[in-house]
Amino acid sequence: MQKIISKFFILVFIFFCSCENKTIRDQEGLIVYQENQISWIRNFEPLNPVSICRWPTRGGIYESLFLNNPITTEWVPWLATKYEWQNNNKKLLFTIRSGVKWSDGKPFNAHDVAYTFNLWKQFPALDSRNAWEYLKDVVAISDTIVEVDFKRVYVPGFEAIAGAYIVPKHIWSELEDPLTFDNPNPVGTGPFTEILRFNSQVWELGKNHNYWQPGKPHIEKLIFPTFSSNEQTTLALLSGKLDWAGAFIPAIQRIFVDKDPEHHHYWFRNTGYSTFLHTNTKDPVLKDSNVRKAISYAINREQVVKVGMYDYTTPAHVTSLAGPMSKWHSPEIVEKENWTVYNLDKANKLLDDAGYKWKNKKERINANGSPLKFDIIVVSGWSDWVRSAQVISQNLKKVGIKATVRTYDFGAWIVRMQQGDFQMAIGWADKGDTPYNFFKGMMYSEYVKPIGETADINWHRFGIKEADVLIKEFEQTSDTKKMKNIIYRLQHLFIENAPGIPLFAELSWAECNSKYFTNFPSAENPYGPLSPNDQPGFVFALLNIKKR
Repeated sequence: MQKIISKFFILVFIFFCSCENKTIRDQEGLIVYQENQISWIRNFEPLNPVSICRWPTRGGIYESLFLNNPITTEWVPWLATKYEWQNNNKKLLFTIRSGVKWSDGKPFNAHDVAYTFNLWKQFPALDSRNAWEYLKDVVAISDTIVEVDFKRVYVPGFEAIAGAYIVPKHIWSELEDPLTFDNPNPVGTGPFTEILRFNSQVWELGKNHNYWQPGKPHIEKLIFPTFSSNEQTTLALLSGKLDWAGAFIPAIQRIFVDKDPEHHHYWFRNTGYSTFLHTNTKDPVLKDSNVRKAISYAINREQVVKVGMYDYTTPAHVTSLAGPMSKWHSPEIVEKENWTVYNLDKANKLLDDAGYKWKNKKERINANGSPLKFDIIVVSGWSDWVRSAQVISQNLKKVGIKATVRTYDFGAWIVRMQQGDFQMAIGWADKGDTPYNFFKGMMYSEYVKPIGETADINWHRFGIKEADVLIKEFEQTSDTKKMKNIIYRLQHLFIENAPGIPLFAELSWAECNSKYFTNFPSAENPYGPLSPNDQPGFVFALLNIKKR
């Protein structure tokens, strides 16, 4: 199978090269692939979770007070220069950077910061992570000082506040309804803010000439053609018509690197977490944890990794924590049920015990006689996920479940995920410097939205009180030993309840063609992540890539 795929890529590339016209590419602009789209929609709204804004709106146009570097795990001072906890960790002061301007030339100051957070309070739909559940007040006490008061001790509060994207008060305060605003002409503090052209097939984003970091960015503009599939992206990288991408490429050494070892590079970094088969726990069948475990037992992850992921990664750990996050594994994990192993006998027994009988030797049925069947939704063009879903579909046949793979463009897929309009889906989960964000995203009751309402996280709609208690305990301690013990207990709850099904260790796809631009991050020069999918860590690359 892998040889056939590789030969197909090579044949298509030869055909592509023989047929392509000889148009000269724009060498002043860095050509980027991050979004899988067949047509562009002009949207640069950074706050609304319903808004499917163009990359790099969050991070590249609108910035945060501090910027997290996922390689070093350091929070780098950005729109703020420092912070200080006061009042027994119930007050947080930020010193705002002086001399920063919005891209329209107006001064940026602490009042923009306070306004942004109070906008969340005024319009709760923007407060996708329930920040005002623990916030008491956010005020600008001068042009350079923001005071954040908490209702209770909330140790992760720094990350939540420091990583938020700040919008200009002088623009947003004039809006009648920020929930319907698509912000077609953005005004930001980031390195790229100027829309040079925009049509359905290509758009260009120019540098911010008022940018506060002297001499940066080094490149004049970013160019975004539409790419509808990983295959199309690969061909563009090979032909020199794409400089930077975050795509899955099979046999990347042979297909991509070996064609031009001097300029063709990649870095598939292990994020420490897993890619998931999300199961909608509001579904009348999938709400049963034993059914979810049965599905997991029926998945041959070794086969998924080999066929779907081209052996780049490894089968998921039952906690979903992988690579650099493995240090958080509970020492009691070996005593817990491991429903990520391939075991058809256990899968069948769980389904039998749940009352799903065999109609014949080919399918199981519900109590009402209807077949046990589900749709698995994936993003069209994401060939790794599509093939993985196809393997899972074949696996589930062996236990009498009919799973149909359905593909949607990214915009339609993310809307379905956020609104809970799916049964099963391949997707990602929340991440962070500790597993706190991940377990909160998977099991926190206050994140659970009714079907039809937009959920920025917890797409699978699962929460339990035991996890809520542990999460709030974690939020009130800075004691490392206590934090670890709480994470251990959250792992045990995750294993007991199987709120989602981890498939394989998540890698951050990243490729570059350095023929026209240089100084991309790499494993040898890890000043930041290479992948444009690393949100918002990609900003370190945007600021340091240079024209040859």
